[in-house]
Amino acid sequence: MKLFLPAIAGRHPVGVTTFVTPVQPPQTIGSVKIRLGKEEPKPALLLEEVAYTAYYPADISSDTTKARKGVDWFIRPIRESLEGFSTFLGVPTWLLWPIVYLFGSLVKIPAYPNAPLLHPRNIENKPGQTPSSKWPLVIFSHGLGGGRTAYSQICSRLAASGRVVLAVEHRDGTGTVSLPRSWDVDGSKSKPRKLLYLTEKDIHWDDGDSKDTKTREKFALRAEQLAFRHHEMYITYKTFCQLVHKDQKVTLETIDGVPFEKSSWVDDSTSDPYVNCDSDVVLAGHSFGGCTVFSILSTNPPEEYPPIPVERALILDPWLEPLPAPGPVPLPINQKNGENSSNATVNSVVDGVRETLEDEDAIQKGSNDTLSPNSHPRMLVINSENFTLWKPHFPRLQEVVNHWEPDGKHILTVVSSQHTSFSDFPILPVFSSKVARCIFNVIADLSLSFLDDRLEEDLKKMRTVKMETKPAGLKKDGTEKRKMQGEPGDVVVGPY
Repeated sequence: MKLFLPAIAGRHPVGVTTFVTPVQPPQTIGSVKIRLGKEEPKPALLLEEVAYTAYYPADISSDTTKARKGVDWFIRPIRESLEGFSTFLGVPTWLLWPIVYLFGSLVKIPAYPNAPLLHPRNIENKPGQTPSSKWPLVIFSHGLGGGRTAYSQICSRLAASGRVVLAVEHRDGTGTVSLPRSWDVDGSKSKPRKLLYLTEKDIHWDDGDSKDTKTREKFALRAEQLAFRHHEMYITYKTFCQLVHKDQKVTLETIDGVPFEKSSWVDDSTSDPYVNCDSDVVLAGHSFGGCTVFSILSTNPPEEYPPIPVERALILDPWLEPLPAPGPVPLPINQKNGENSSNATVNSVVDGVRETLEDEDAIQKGSNDTLSPNSHPRMLVINSENFTLWKPHFPRLQEVVNHWEPDGKHILTVVSSQHTSFSDFPILPVFSSKVARCIFNVIADLSLSFLDDRLEEDLKKMRTVKMETKPAGLKKDGTEKRKMQGEPGDVVVGPY
């Protein structure tokens, strides 16, 4: 028996393959440590293996591939997933196990595991469609409590439209569970190391690690996780490019050890890849993943990684608090070609969130006043109703997005949406509702409209409303609670 998530709307069937690649030698990021019982605290953020799940147009011409439809949604082993959700939700495992074991083991993504990539040059185009020789590339960053399958619906929708989406599994303690391994030079691997969602009670700081204890408690862990995420995003991009360019130096395997058809990712007759890694890359992310995208767009890569040629950014309900203020802002164009300034390394991500940037002149140098309109990526932010009504977070978001999109029209809000509406959780089988599916479809349609460069045209066909609110009871602190006017799925278009 299988319980499938909603069918994937789009032109192409979707394949799913999870890749892993070693980091040799392993790197310790930051200074945060993890408590392990009575043992001495050990580094919490150890970068030893990077994992990412590719969602892509699949070639299912063979009967064998068709028969394999159904990708596990819960990360295996299920026992570790159970423990991870328990830690993240703060709920005892005994309360969750019936759902996780009886329900979670049956939930499937309606896609084809390890299927070969569909060759873009061999598909038939409808009248009026322009044939493409390469699939565009999207790199997706998840939020707190997320993972490489937690956003399978939005990633699959993008893939079904004709894109390759790499959903990074951030092994920084922000996911429910991950199982990184250490690789030896001969290719042998250690047993998986279980890393659950990190909470404040799990971590340890050595004395003197922070000048300001209050700032450290609020931001330091997220700052170091953000730095860790930078490395994972750049390694994901670098190793995937090596794969499609047939670089023999790259070490890349599937997470379950199952062989995949490397030949399907590149045209052997021309050595030309079927995926465009060299230009027009899209960065996307939700919540802390949106924060990650903002951080990468405003910070130069570490010297060991090539810059990512980002053309667009799709940011879903971003959480800005871990980022330094004022900012973030687009990088000046002379810093986009891999030139590392003294304050634009990944290490500055950690330093920046611990104390507000003092050099406001440096921020102004990166403002859109000094940049040409084409010198930085286009951006769309889709917000939940709650995050748009969150003060003072939303005014700061408006200020930040204005550096990329000064017309104020590139922040959209979906009426009645929640912070989780961008993930799979509200539309899981059995638990989903018509309203949740409607809201998700609006989010997916807006995302595709933006990436296909037809957002303004499509918004004219959608239900849009003005930004108006009405009373909705009282909050826990006794202040008035408000909600947006409109029906679930209506879209509020800026400026607000």
